[in-house]
Amino acid sequence: MMKLYFEAQVSSSVTEVKSQFNQDLFLKLKPPLMSLMLERFDGCEKGHEVHLKMGLPGFLQNWVSQITDSSQTDDVWEFVDEGKILPPPLSYWRHIHRVERMSETSSRISDSIEYRCKSRVLEKLLWGPLWLSFSIRPGVYRQAFGRLNL
Repeated sequence: MMKLYFEAQVSSSVTEVKSQFNQDLFLKLKPPLMSLMLERFDGCEKGHEVHLKMGLPGFLQNWVSQITDSSQTDDVWEFVDEGKILPPPLSYWRHIHRVERMSETSSRISDSIEYRCKSRVLEKLLWGPLWLSFSIRPGVYRQAFGRLNL
């Protein structure tokens, strides 16, 4: 199993971030050079699903994720999406989206991803392209929710 982790500190509260974690934000998080067609976006609560076709231009594959867990306290909101239908070579996908309170007006948004392929070699080969795809997220989050001046 391989893992990826990204985080961004933003100048918005957990409640503000949650209220804008929607289809529009999802589309802004699309990796550059990747084609993506969003076919269904239910939301970020347990039982919701996201259906998309994605890949390189002219070579789109189905991806269906289900939100398998979601929870919120005063200080943390998180949800977990797990792949139900994944494009090859992926055989397992689990992505934890977490927003943690840093202060009344700031939060830390993190993406923690675990994935598997049928081949350990393919897992290692896929790490770089996946890292590049998700590395844009902290910048998109800061743009959407405000850059935190430390």
